[in-house]
Amino acid sequence: MGIALKKLIIIIFLSSVLFFFKGGMSQISFTGGKGLCRVLEADPITPTDIFLNANITSFMQQGTSVALTKYHTLNINLTVGLAKYLEGYFNFVPYQEDQHNTWGQIGDTQLGLKYLTPLSSKIFKFGLAGYYKFPTAIYPNVPFDVFSTDKPGWGIKALLSLDFLPVMPKLPLKFSMNFGYLDHDIYDQYFSSEIDQLFIGAGLKYSVRSIHFYTEYSGEIFSNNPDQVAFNQNSIRLTQGILFLGPWNNTINVSFDLALTQYDSLENVDIFHKEYCSWRVMIGISHRFSVYKYFDKTAKLERKRRQEELQKLEAIKKKRQKVKQDLNKMKNELEKGKKKSDSGKTSG
Repeated sequence: MGIALKKLIIIIFLSSVLFFFKGGMSQISFTGGKGLCRVLEADPITPTDIFLNANITSFMQQGTSVALTKYHTLNINLTVGLAKYLEGYFNFVPYQEDQHNTWGQIGDTQLGLKYLTPLSSKIFKFGLAGYYKFPTAIYPNVPFDVFSTDKPGWGIKALLSLDFLPVMPKLPLKFSMNFGYLDHDIYDQYFSSEIDQLFIGAGLKYSVRSIHFYTEYSGEIFSNNPDQVAFNQNSIRLTQGILFLGPWNNTINVSFDLALTQYDSLENVDIFHKEYCSWRVMIGISHRFSVYKYFDKTAKLERKRRQEELQKLEAIKKKRQKVKQDLNKMKNELEKGKKKSDSGKTSG
């Protein structure tokens, strides 16, 4: 893909910022947690809500031979609202192309938490997110995907969100920015290993009517070897996505990655330099489950109040039935008494 075409696509992406955003469907990020694609929003999902997501990614290109190079993954994550200030998310990759076998492998697994700090308001929100990576993949650091290792790892991110909906209801926008540290090996030195990375990301969410659009810039940057890896040789991409409500109350998410990584050649391939996907298409579907009525105190009180009302209505119904039965009994007794009286007059 030529540089001129890349610039044109970037201009088209950025020009779409002129559209509007309205609150509505919660959006879950690619690896779990409320957010855009890879950028997380500072605020968590509604307490006791559960989002189940499945994402399929696809990339293909013509190789040096007649064969077609391909990279496909299946990504499943679960996001749970634990409190107004806390959510948890679990991410599992049941299928990942490894470029070793005809059929791919299981990818890595992540378990994370997001915390909305008290340093927040209706407009400004500041949060923290952290995750632990389980190295469940057989082959680590597969081609075309982001850097990884065969060791357990962890990451932490600072999350900033600006939600302009409360102050600009006619022109609502939501901006989110992330900055984090990724440790790919828990056994080496913290903050000094050459394989450690910084995560940077910023995104804007907006919509036209009921269709939500978002634009996102994100990347994983090797932080301790700038002489060996130039900034533009890291895994960096621009993502444009669209979100809309599908059948059976499912949310459909379609996004497109455009890689911004640049290098003259890959003749000296090492763990810091490899070929990333120059583009990638991602299609996801998510479904929301709510267990609010089983856990929330207000909901419990509301259910108790309704049960008491039903019991009162049932008691009133029984009383009415008893009164009706008593009236029928009295009516029958009066009729019997009247018949006896009429028969006595006739015989006299």
